[in-house]
Amino acid sequence: MEGVFLSKTYFIVVLLVFLALAALTFAFAYESYATTTPSAASQTKSQVNTLRQSATPQSIFLNNFIVSIFTIIPIAGPILFAGVCINTAEAIGQLAYAYHVSPFLYVIGVYIPVGTIENSAYSVIIAESIFLTVALAKGNLKDRLKNQTWKSLILYVAVLAVSATIEAALIRGI
Repeated sequence: MEGVFLSKTYFIVVLLVFLALAALTFAFAYESYATTTPSAASQTKSQVNTLRQSATPQSIFLNNFIVSIFTIIPIAGPILFAGVCINTAEAIGQLAYAYHVSPFLYVIGVYIPVGTIENSAYSVIIAESIFLTVALAKGNLKDRLKNQTWKSLILYVAVLAVSATIEAALIRGI
């Protein structure tokens, strides 16, 4: 998995990770929607509305960065990040319940404008973790870190920043 940074293999791994994140989001949003209670949905709605009042591109970026940067750790990072994804998907399911819309429509409403870009950033960092795991197994971790990982980190941060900017604009109604 060495060579050119934006190789065909790189794009395929990022795409597969992206699709896995989307499937995870849909599955757990539906599960949460089906099993939540009115009080839990109302509480989640209230908490999210409170967070939205002070949301800025910087605060959104910092939150998303903090909950996802560890994902680059080979093997363990993506497994731990699955918990973050599940938690987010469960909140989406509860919000769908609170707003009386299907989880499919709510996920689409969130996923298209923000989730697509945000999960693209997460897909890049998870893909890099996969490439680091392979490099570790092959004994060329140092080469991967020196020649490729920093490029993935720059791409991840840039895409995450774009996502946070768009999310903040949508929250403010711009």
